[in-house]
Amino acid sequence: MSDLEKGPSMKRIAAVSTLLPLLLNLACQSPGYSLVVDTTPQAEWSATESKVLTNIRQITNEDMGIGASGEAYFAPDMKRIIFQSYPKGQSEYQMFTLELDAGLTAKTGSLKQVSPGGGACTCGFFRPDNSGIIFASSYLHPDWPNPNQYHRAGSTYKWNMPGGMDVIAANIDGSNPRQLTTERGYDAECSFSPDGSEIVFSSDRAGNPDLYIMNADGSNLRRLTNKPGYDGGPFFSPDGTQIIYRSDRHLNDHLQVFIINADGTDERQLTRDSDVVNWAPYFLPDGKSFVFTTSLHGHHNYEVYLMSIDTGKQQRITHSPRFDGLPVISKDGKSMMWTSQRTPTGNSQVFIADFKKPDGF
Repeated sequence: MSDLEKGPSMKRIAAVSTLLPLLLNLACQSPGYSLVVDTTPQAEWSATESKVLTNIRQITNEDMGIGASGEAYFAPDMKRIIFQSYPKGQSEYQMFTLELDAGLTAKTGSLKQVSPGGGACTCGFFRPDNSGIIFASSYLHPDWPNPNQYHRAGSTYKWNMPGGMDVIAANIDGSNPRQLTTERGYDAECSFSPDGSEIVFSSDRAGNPDLYIMNADGSNLRRLTNKPGYDGGPFFSPDGTQIIYRSDRHLNDHLQVFIINADGTDERQLTRDSDVVNWAPYFLPDGKSFVFTTSLHGHHNYEVYLMSIDTGKQQRITHSPRFDGLPVISKDGKSMMWTSQRTPTGNSQVFIADFKKPDGF
Protein backbone atom coordinates (compact mmCIF):
# COMPACT_ATOMS: atom_id res chain seq x y z
CA MET A 1 0.00 0.00 0.00
CA SER A 2 1.34 3.48 -0.92
CA ASP A 3 1.88 6.30 1.57
CA LEU A 4 -1.01 8.12 -0.13
CA GLU A 5 -3.32 5.19 0.51
CA LYS A 6 -2.17 4.98 4.12
CA GLY A 7 -3.20 8.64 4.67
CA PRO A 8 -1.15 11.71 5.59
CA SER A 9 2.17 11.12 7.30
CA MET A 10 3.07 12.74 10.59
CA LYS A 11 5.52 14.97 8.70
CA ARG A 12 2.71 16.26 6.49
CA ILE A 13 0.47 16.87 9.49
CA ALA A 14 3.26 18.79 11.20
CA ALA A 15 3.87 20.85 8.06
CA VAL A 16 0.18 21.77 7.79
CA SER A 17 0.09 22.64 11.49
CA THR A 18 3.04 24.98 10.98
CA LEU A 19 1.63 26.68 7.89
CA LEU A 20 -1.96 27.06 9.09
CA PRO A 21 -1.36 29.95 11.54
CA LEU A 22 0.63 31.78 8.84
CA LEU A 23 -2.12 31.30 6.26
CA LEU A 24 -4.78 32.42 8.73
CA ASN A 25 -2.72 35.51 9.58
CA LEU A 26 -2.36 36.38 5.89
CA ALA A 27 -6.08 35.90 5.37
CA CYS A 28 -6.85 38.31 8.22
CA GLN A 29 -4.60 41.06 6.90
CA SER A 30 -6.21 43.98 5.14
CA PRO A 31 -5.76 44.26 1.38
CA GLY A 32 -3.12 46.48 -0.15
CA TYR A 33 0.66 46.70 -0.01
CA SER A 34 2.59 47.12 3.22
CA LEU A 35 5.06 49.97 3.35
CA VAL A 36 8.70 49.40 4.23
CA VAL A 37 10.51 52.17 6.09
CA ASP A 38 13.50 53.56 4.21
CA THR A 39 16.50 53.40 6.55
CA THR A 40 18.90 55.70 4.70
CA PRO A 41 21.04 57.50 7.35
CA GLN A 42 20.30 61.21 7.54
CA ALA A 43 23.89 61.99 6.58
CA GLU A 44 23.14 60.42 3.19
CA TRP A 45 19.71 61.99 2.59
CA SER A 46 20.88 64.71 0.22
CA ALA A 47 22.95 62.36 -1.95
CA THR A 48 20.15 59.78 -2.06
CA GLU A 49 17.47 62.35 -2.90
CA SER A 50 19.60 63.75 -5.73
CA LYS A 51 19.39 60.41 -7.57
CA VAL A 52 15.74 61.22 -8.30
CA LEU A 53 15.31 64.97 -7.64
CA THR A 54 17.78 67.54 -8.96
CA ASN A 55 17.75 71.30 -9.51
CA ILE A 56 15.39 71.80 -6.57
CA ARG A 57 14.04 75.36 -6.44
CA GLN A 58 11.57 77.13 -4.17
CA ILE A 59 8.76 78.63 -6.26
CA THR A 60 6.66 80.53 -3.70
CA ASN A 61 7.87 82.64 -0.80
CA GLU A 62 6.65 85.14 1.76
CA ASP A 63 8.27 88.05 -0.09
CA MET A 64 5.39 87.72 -2.56
CA GLY A 65 2.98 88.98 0.13
CA ILE A 66 1.61 85.54 0.98
CA GLY A 67 2.04 83.17 3.89
CA ALA A 68 2.25 79.39 3.94
CA SER A 69 1.49 77.95 0.49
CA GLY A 70 0.90 74.53 -0.98
CA GLU A 71 -1.09 72.00 -3.01
CA ALA A 72 0.07 73.27 -6.40
CA TYR A 73 -0.79 71.93 -9.87
CA PHE A 74 0.76 72.56 -13.27
CA ALA A 75 -1.11 74.19 -16.15
CA PRO A 76 -1.26 71.93 -19.24
CA ASP A 77 1.23 74.15 -21.08
CA MET A 78 3.54 74.27 -18.01
CA LYS A 79 3.51 78.08 -18.14
CA ARG A 80 1.85 78.60 -14.74
CA ILE A 81 0.77 76.84 -11.57
CA ILE A 82 -2.31 77.16 -9.37
CA PHE A 83 -1.99 76.79 -5.61
CA GLN A 84 -3.51 77.82 -2.31
CA SER A 85 -2.01 80.33 0.09
CA TYR A 86 -2.86 82.72 2.88
CA PRO A 87 -2.98 86.34 1.69
CA LYS A 88 -0.96 88.50 4.06
CA GLY A 89 -2.99 89.22 7.20
CA GLN A 90 -5.76 86.72 6.37
CA SER A 91 -6.59 83.37 7.96
CA GLU A 92 -8.29 81.50 5.10
CA TYR A 93 -6.70 80.03 2.00
CA GLN A 94 -7.30 81.73 -1.35
CA MET A 95 -6.36 80.48 -4.80
CA PHE A 96 -3.42 81.98 -6.70
CA THR A 97 -1.72 81.45 -10.02
CA LEU A 98 1.96 82.10 -10.68
CA GLU A 99 3.60 82.20 -14.09
CA LEU A 100 6.67 80.07 -14.83
CA ASP A 101 9.55 80.77 -17.20
CA ALA A 102 11.13 78.20 -19.51
CA GLY A 103 13.25 76.88 -16.63
CA LEU A 104 10.15 76.37 -14.48
CA THR A 105 11.02 79.10 -12.00
CA ALA A 106 8.63 81.84 -10.94
CA LYS A 107 8.30 84.97 -13.06
CA THR A 108 8.74 88.04 -10.91
CA GLY A 109 5.52 89.99 -10.35
CA SER A 110 3.26 87.34 -11.90
CA LEU A 111 1.40 86.27 -8.73
CA LYS A 112 -2.37 86.68 -9.12
CA GLN A 113 -5.25 85.84 -6.79
CA VAL A 114 -7.89 84.05 -8.86
CA SER A 115 -10.51 83.32 -6.17
CA PRO A 116 -13.15 85.93 -5.29
CA GLY A 117 -12.26 86.14 -1.59
CA GLY A 118 -14.75 86.23 1.24
CA GLY A 119 -14.51 82.53 2.08
CA ALA A 120 -12.17 79.57 2.36
CA CYS A 121 -10.70 78.05 -0.81
CA THR A 122 -8.84 74.91 -1.79
CA CYS A 123 -8.07 72.43 -4.57
CA GLY A 124 -7.45 74.45 -7.72
CA PHE A 125 -7.04 72.68 -11.07
CA PHE A 126 -6.61 73.71 -14.71
CA ARG A 127 -8.88 72.70 -17.57
CA PRO A 128 -6.91 70.32 -19.82
CA ASP A 129 -7.35 72.71 -22.78
CA ASN A 130 -5.84 75.51 -20.66
CA SER A 131 -8.96 77.68 -21.07
CA GLY A 132 -9.94 77.96 -17.41
CA ILE A 133 -9.72 76.70 -13.85
CA ILE A 134 -11.81 75.06 -11.17
CA PHE A 135 -11.42 75.31 -7.42
CA ALA A 136 -13.51 74.91 -4.28
CA SER A 137 -14.70 77.95 -2.34
CA SER A 138 -17.17 78.85 0.40
CA TYR A 139 -17.34 82.52 -0.65
CA LEU A 140 -21.06 82.26 -1.50
CA HIS A 141 -21.95 80.80 1.91
CA PRO A 142 -18.97 81.45 4.20
CA ASP A 143 -20.93 81.02 7.45
CA TRP A 144 -22.52 77.63 6.83
CA PRO A 145 -21.33 75.15 9.50
CA ASN A 146 -18.87 72.30 9.08
CA PRO A 147 -20.79 69.04 9.57
CA ASN A 148 -17.69 66.95 8.87
CA GLN A 149 -13.95 67.31 9.36
CA TYR A 150 -10.84 65.18 9.19
CA HIS A 151 -9.17 65.05 12.59
CA ARG A 152 -6.73 62.34 13.61
CA ALA A 153 -6.99 61.35 17.28
CA GLY A 154 -4.18 62.84 19.33
CA SER A 155 -3.35 65.46 16.69
CA THR A 156 -4.01 69.20 16.66
CA TYR A 157 -4.35 69.15 12.84
CA LYS A 158 -7.86 69.49 11.43
CA TRP A 159 -9.07 69.57 7.84
CA ASN A 160 -12.35 71.49 7.88
CA MET A 161 -15.15 70.67 5.44
CA PRO A 162 -17.25 73.87 5.30
CA GLY A 163 -20.92 73.26 4.58
CA GLY A 164 -20.92 76.15 2.11
CA MET A 165 -18.04 74.89 -0.03
CA ASP A 166 -18.83 74.56 -3.75
CA VAL A 167 -16.94 73.69 -6.91
CA ILE A 168 -16.39 76.91 -8.84
CA ALA A 169 -15.33 77.31 -12.47
CA ALA A 170 -13.66 80.49 -13.72
CA ASN A 171 -11.59 81.90 -16.53
CA ILE A 172 -7.87 81.29 -16.17
CA ASP A 173 -7.42 84.80 -14.71
CA GLY A 174 -10.18 84.19 -12.13
CA SER A 175 -12.80 86.27 -13.90
CA ASN A 176 -16.39 85.12 -14.42
CA PRO A 177 -16.62 82.68 -11.48
CA ARG A 178 -19.48 80.18 -11.95
CA GLN A 179 -20.99 77.85 -9.35
CA LEU A 180 -21.02 74.24 -10.58
CA THR A 181 -22.44 72.59 -7.43
CA THR A 182 -25.47 73.96 -5.61
CA GLU A 183 -26.31 71.37 -2.95
CA ARG A 184 -25.81 72.34 0.68
CA GLY A 185 -22.69 70.68 2.05
CA TYR A 186 -19.01 70.26 1.30
CA ASP A 187 -18.20 70.00 -2.42
CA ALA A 188 -14.43 70.20 -2.96
CA GLU A 189 -11.22 68.33 -3.82
CA CYS A 190 -11.99 68.57 -7.51
CA SER A 191 -10.03 67.68 -10.66
CA PHE A 192 -10.68 67.23 -14.38
CA SER A 193 -10.65 64.10 -16.51
CA PRO A 194 -7.82 64.11 -19.10
CA ASP A 195 -10.17 65.16 -21.91
CA GLY A 196 -11.79 67.89 -19.80
CA SER A 197 -15.30 66.47 -20.14
CA GLU A 198 -15.75 65.43 -16.49
CA ILE A 199 -14.92 66.55 -12.96
CA VAL A 200 -14.44 64.21 -10.03
CA PHE A 201 -14.82 65.61 -6.51
CA SER A 202 -15.61 64.80 -2.88
CA SER A 203 -19.01 65.69 -1.40
CA ASP A 204 -20.84 65.07 1.86
CA ARG A 205 -24.22 66.06 0.39
CA ALA A 206 -25.57 62.65 1.46
CA GLY A 207 -24.01 62.92 4.93
CA ASN A 208 -20.85 60.91 4.30
CA PRO A 209 -17.95 62.32 2.24
CA ASP A 210 -17.93 60.24 -0.94
CA LEU A 211 -16.68 60.62 -4.51
CA TYR A 212 -18.90 61.98 -7.27
CA ILE A 213 -18.42 62.61 -10.99
CA MET A 214 -20.20 65.27 -13.05
CA ASN A 215 -19.89 66.76 -16.50
CA ALA A 216 -17.63 69.79 -16.74
CA ASP A 217 -20.67 72.10 -16.74
CA GLY A 218 -22.06 70.54 -13.53
CA SER A 219 -24.67 68.34 -15.22
CA ASN A 220 -25.12 64.54 -15.15
CA LEU A 221 -24.04 64.02 -11.54
CA ARG A 222 -23.41 60.43 -10.44
CA ARG A 223 -22.08 58.94 -7.24
CA LEU A 224 -18.87 56.93 -7.50
CA THR A 225 -18.40 55.59 -3.94
CA ASN A 226 -20.93 54.85 -1.21
CA LYS A 227 -19.20 53.26 1.77
CA PRO A 228 -18.38 54.31 5.35
CA GLY A 229 -15.57 56.76 5.93
CA TYR A 230 -14.22 59.77 4.11
CA ASP A 231 -13.25 59.46 0.43
CA GLY A 232 -11.40 62.41 -1.09
CA GLY A 233 -8.49 63.85 -3.06
CA PRO A 234 -9.42 62.06 -6.33
CA PHE A 235 -7.51 62.20 -9.62
CA PHE A 236 -8.16 60.52 -12.96
CA SER A 237 -5.54 58.24 -14.46
CA PRO A 238 -3.80 59.63 -17.57
CA ASP A 239 -6.05 57.50 -19.80
CA GLY A 240 -9.20 58.49 -17.89
CA THR A 241 -10.22 54.93 -16.99
CA GLN A 242 -9.37 54.94 -13.27
CA ILE A 243 -9.45 57.24 -10.28
CA ILE A 244 -6.97 57.21 -7.40
CA TYR A 245 -7.87 58.73 -4.04
CA ARG A 246 -7.48 58.64 -0.27
CA SER A 247 -9.96 57.09 2.12
CA ASP A 248 -10.61 56.83 5.83
CA ARG A 249 -12.68 53.74 5.06
CA HIS A 250 -12.54 52.40 8.62
CA LEU A 251 -13.49 55.68 10.34
CA ASN A 252 -10.17 55.76 12.22
CA ASP A 253 -8.67 58.86 10.56
CA HIS A 254 -5.83 56.79 9.14
CA LEU A 255 -6.05 57.54 5.44
CA GLN A 256 -5.05 54.92 2.89
CA VAL A 257 -4.73 55.00 -0.90
CA PHE A 258 -7.46 53.41 -3.03
CA ILE A 259 -8.09 53.06 -6.76
CA ILE A 260 -11.37 52.50 -8.61
CA ASN A 261 -12.53 52.35 -12.20
CA ALA A 262 -14.14 55.56 -13.42
CA ASP A 263 -17.45 53.67 -13.80
CA GLY A 264 -17.42 52.75 -10.09
CA THR A 265 -16.30 49.13 -10.46
CA ASP A 266 -13.31 47.20 -9.13
CA GLU A 267 -12.35 49.31 -6.13
CA ARG A 268 -8.98 48.26 -4.71
CA GLN A 269 -7.04 49.29 -1.62
CA LEU A 270 -3.41 50.00 -2.52
CA THR A 271 -1.82 50.77 0.87
CA ARG A 272 -2.48 48.34 3.70
CA ASP A 273 -4.22 49.41 6.91
CA SER A 274 -1.81 50.39 9.68
CA ASP A 275 -1.14 53.28 12.02
CA VAL A 276 0.49 55.08 9.06
CA VAL A 277 -1.37 57.83 7.18
CA ASN A 278 -1.02 57.58 3.37
CA TRP A 279 -2.65 60.26 1.26
CA ALA A 280 -2.40 62.71 -1.67
CA PRO A 281 -1.75 60.09 -4.40
CA TYR A 282 -0.99 61.29 -7.94
CA PHE A 283 -0.40 59.22 -11.08
CA LEU A 284 2.80 59.19 -13.08
CA PRO A 285 2.21 59.80 -16.82
CA ASP A 286 2.16 56.10 -17.76
CA GLY A 287 -0.51 55.34 -15.15
CA LYS A 288 1.47 52.40 -13.77
CA SER A 289 2.70 54.00 -10.56
CA PHE A 290 1.93 56.92 -8.28
CA VAL A 291 3.58 59.29 -5.83
CA PHE A 292 1.96 59.92 -2.47
CA THR A 293 2.49 61.40 0.99
CA THR A 294 3.13 59.14 3.98
CA SER A 295 3.66 59.44 7.72
CA LEU A 296 5.85 56.32 7.63
CA HIS A 297 8.65 58.35 9.26
CA GLY A 298 6.34 59.98 11.81
CA HIS A 299 3.88 62.84 11.74
CA HIS A 300 6.77 65.25 12.31
CA ASN A 301 8.38 64.14 9.05
CA TYR A 302 5.95 63.34 6.23
CA GLU A 303 7.74 62.19 3.08
CA VAL A 304 6.93 61.49 -0.58
CA TYR A 305 7.10 57.86 -1.70
CA LEU A 306 6.60 56.20 -5.10
CA MET A 307 4.67 52.93 -5.55
CA SER A 308 3.91 50.58 -8.44
CA ILE A 309 0.19 49.83 -8.73
CA ASP A 310 0.67 46.28 -10.02
CA THR A 311 3.57 45.07 -7.87
CA GLY A 312 3.66 47.28 -4.77
CA LYS A 313 7.33 48.09 -5.42
CA GLN A 314 8.11 51.30 -3.54
CA GLN A 315 10.82 53.89 -3.14
CA ARG A 316 11.27 56.97 -0.99
CA ILE A 317 11.55 60.14 -3.09
CA THR A 318 12.06 63.06 -0.67
CA HIS A 319 14.65 63.07 2.10
CA SER A 320 14.26 66.13 4.30
CA PRO A 321 13.25 66.96 7.89
CA ARG A 322 9.70 68.20 8.53
CA PHE A 323 6.94 68.04 5.91
CA ASP A 324 7.25 66.97 2.27
CA GLY A 325 3.99 66.07 0.57
CA LEU A 326 1.21 66.77 -1.93
CA PRO A 327 3.38 65.71 -4.90
CA VAL A 328 2.43 66.01 -8.57
CA ILE A 329 4.35 64.87 -11.64
CA SER A 330 4.31 66.88 -14.87
CA LYS A 331 2.67 65.37 -17.98
CA ASP A 332 6.08 64.78 -19.57
CA GLY A 333 7.30 63.02 -16.41
CA LYS A 334 10.33 65.30 -16.13
CA SER A 335 9.34 67.47 -13.15
CA MET A 336 7.90 66.99 -9.68
CA MET A 337 6.18 69.77 -7.75
CA TRP A 338 5.33 69.41 -4.08
CA THR A 339 4.78 71.22 -0.80
CA SER A 340 7.71 71.32 1.59
CA GLN A 341 8.83 72.89 4.84
CA ARG A 342 12.49 72.81 3.79
CA THR A 343 12.41 76.60 3.92
CA PRO A 344 14.47 79.06 5.98
CA THR A 345 11.38 79.90 8.09
CA GLY A 346 10.00 76.36 8.26
CA ASN A 347 6.76 77.49 6.59
CA SER A 348 5.23 75.34 3.86
CA GLN A 349 5.99 76.54 0.34
CA VAL A 350 5.87 75.15 -3.21
CA PHE A 351 8.97 73.53 -4.71
CA ILE A 352 9.78 72.15 -8.17
CA ALA A 353 12.60 69.75 -9.09
CA ASP A 354 13.76 67.85 -12.14
CA PHE A 355 12.46 64.29 -11.73
CA LYS A 356 14.14 61.08 -12.88
CA LYS A 357 11.87 58.08 -12.50
CA PRO A 358 13.72 55.28 -10.70
CA ASP A 359 14.31 51.99 -12.49
CA GLY A 360 11.56 49.42 -12.04
CA PHE A 361 8.66 51.85 -12.10
